[in-house]
Amino acid sequence: MGAELQAVVFDMDGVIIESEMTHYRAICEAMGEKMKVSYQVFVEQCTGGDERFAMGRMAAFSDMSYDEELFQEWSRRKATAYARLISEEVTAMPGAIELVESVAEQLPIGLATGSRRSDVDAALHVLGGGCLEGLFQTIVTSRDVTEPKPHPDTYSKAVEDLGVEPSSCFAIEDSPNGLASAVGAGLRVIGVTVMHDASKLSRAERIVSSLAEVSLDGLRQWFGESLA
Repeated sequence: MGAELQAVVFDMDGVIIESEMTHYRAICEAMGEKMKVSYQVFVEQCTGGDERFAMGRMAAFSDMSYDEELFQEWSRRKATAYARLISEEVTAMPGAIELVESVAEQLPIGLATGSRRSDVDAALHVLGGGCLEGLFQTIVTSRDVTEPKPHPDTYSKAVEDLGVEPSSCFAIEDSPNGLASAVGAGLRVIGVTVMHDASKLSRAERIVSSLAEVSLDGLRQWFGESLA
């Protein structure tokens, strides 16, 4: 008999919400005109961690000064810009709201993200008219752990908060760094090829192109199947 799925932990950006462009635009506002990183480079080389990681990479690529004081100032500006931008236009990833709601009806769910809590709250408040607010038993952000993604701490804390064993959970991730975090914490992972192709998500045991392809029954079936 196969194993039984006990909980699901979702990543946020690129899994539940189409927000990478919003983060990019907000960071551009925060860092100013000297920041020269294109959106493509941002996606390929600056995402999958927290905003400290992203801004540090973007500053390096732009030959900009970067220290703690600058980061704190940019972070404050970025939070303000992101809240404004996300309130103007927010888009759920295909199938995401439906999957989160259906899983939440029967299993504990968590959110494990490299974003800051204010960004998460701003997004959940407007996404789907706020229908996902209150559904997650735990929300672990970059500020809740000492080492954010790709370190395992984010997912380790999420499953600890849910009170389940890591090996009894699926994580749903779209980035190599997020996948590394989940695998390092002992979770099994579904990869979503939104921002990165399948070759970069090879550590996931299953890969889908959209959460519209995924259902709770499907997750349970996949989880119960023996690993190759």
